[in-house]
Amino acid sequence: MDLNITEAIDGPDALDAVPESIDRAIDDGIDLSGAPLPKDMVAFYKEVMQKEADRVCRVRVAMRKKIIATGSKHFDQETLNKRLLDAGWEGLKAAEIAYFFS
Repeated sequence: MDLNITEAIDGPDALDAVPESIDRAIDDGIDLSGAPLPKDMVAFYKEVMQKEADRVCRVRVAMRKKIIATGSKHFDQETLNKRLLDAGWEGLKAAEIAYFFS
């Protein structure tokens, strides 16, 4: 199947289909058609994407939950809290303490 570039990037799944091309175009400040992208648009896009990248990763949330659920069987409350903090997570929450250590 031979698609030209317009057909290949058109449609609802277009962003998922060519993420490298789009990222490169944004970084270069040039639309895929060759037209320059407005600098304010590019700056705002990059700001929003950075904020998204800075959000807590869902994997980290799942890791923390598993550590608390399993770690509460192997560590006392103070030790588990310290280890969480030392590893870069937030300490135990009141609800977690009540559930796992009461």
